[in-house]
Amino acid sequence: MKALTEKIIHYLVLAAVTFFAFGVMWKLSVKEHLREKQAIIPIRSLPAVAAPKSPVAITPVQVQTCEILFTYAGKIQPWETYQIGFPLTGRVVSLGTNGTGAPLDDGDRVQAGQVLATIDDRVFRAQKSEAAAQIEKVTSDLQRAQRVRQTNRSAVSDSELQKFVTDLALARAQHEVAVKNLDDATLRSPVDATISKRMVKSGESVSPNQIAFELVVNKDVLLVVDVPETRIRELEERMRAVAIAAADSNPKEANPQDAVFRAYVRLEGRDRFGNAWPPLEGEVYRIPEVADSRTGLFAVEIKLSNAERLLRPGMVATADIVTARIAGYKIPEAAVIFRQRNAFLFTVDREPTEMEMLYWNIGPTDLYRARRVDLDQWIDQGEFIIVPQTETQLQSVITRGQFRLADQQFVRIVNLAELSPGLMTQMSEKPLKTITEH
Repeated sequence: MKALTEKIIHYLVLAAVTFFAFGVMWKLSVKEHLREKQAIIPIRSLPAVAAPKSPVAITPVQVQTCEILFTYAGKIQPWETYQIGFPLTGRVVSLGTNGTGAPLDDGDRVQAGQVLATIDDRVFRAQKSEAAAQIEKVTSDLQRAQRVRQTNRSAVSDSELQKFVTDLALARAQHEVAVKNLDDATLRSPVDATISKRMVKSGESVSPNQIAFELVVNKDVLLVVDVPETRIRELEERMRAVAIAAADSNPKEANPQDAVFRAYVRLEGRDRFGNAWPPLEGEVYRIPEVADSRTGLFAVEIKLSNAERLLRPGMVATADIVTARIAGYKIPEAAVIFRQRNAFLFTVDREPTEMEMLYWNIGPTDLYRARRVDLDQWIDQGEFIIVPQTETQLQSVITRGQFRLADQQFVRIVNLAELSPGLMTQMSEKPLKTITEH
């Protein structure tokens, strides 16, 4: 009897455990079914307005006339140099005087026609007087012979009359020589210039064509820069374009800067306060036909105005020569990303959208996407990159935060308050829509 009771209890326990296991399995099955039903219900995604955005700073750009510059260094040289002297031999009796009455010396300014020096001219004056007296004598003889011939033609032969005419011509020629010698005894400046060297003193004897003064014309000066042959073609094309623009029959419609081969010149060194000297504007004056035989470079001359006489030959300067003027964008160098041989930048497109909060539509707002712009043509100008207008259309470029961007990524403009409202309106935009994807 006891054994039967234990067996019944054993079966009852097994049955209870089995029912409990079935109950647990059923409960888990019901929960899984409910979970699957809940998964079918669509869940609203995070609005794009609330999605994370990468912070960037943008800089507005616009189409403008951009000057393409190439930089070369060189030295300032005088516009013209004159080495003058007496064509005659003689002794220097006096030197010309400057504005203070002192004898002319190095650095003094002289005007065209001003007396620089004179040599002893007493012999020349005597020769002039002798030639003048000879003219009077021969003229008198000729007139007397002509009067006699009029009364008695046989008294004076044709050969004798012709001799008087020849003697008069010779006397006049000797007088002209004497006048010229007297004029040459006074050395005068042929141009407005500055004396760079005075090589004679009062009392010294000089020989014919001995250099007495060296004069430099420095109202305008020349900056001579050495240009490699790889750039000469561009300079020559610019020179021809300038000539065509200068000859334009309708200059009112043309840009006057197109008719000038401009160069921006910076003097080396600094003033007493450590500041750079003010920049100068020059004009390319001459492109040589052949290169220097020693250096293989072309000595291009740039004309600089020197009305204040502050520029001196020998000074070192750097010139930024304008080789072209094109319509394009002047983009900060930091905005352009270089990858191997490729260059690109990011601009910003404005996307009007509806701002939604939970189940309410609050109103329109703007989203901004970064758009990658690949550059096929660009010109490196140091701090700036010049992009031709035909390359792309831009209103702004990203100048900070662009290195971690991807194309079409949402961005947040951190310097929005610094930008003009007109720029934000002009940005490329897409049609107004509700954006719910991220």
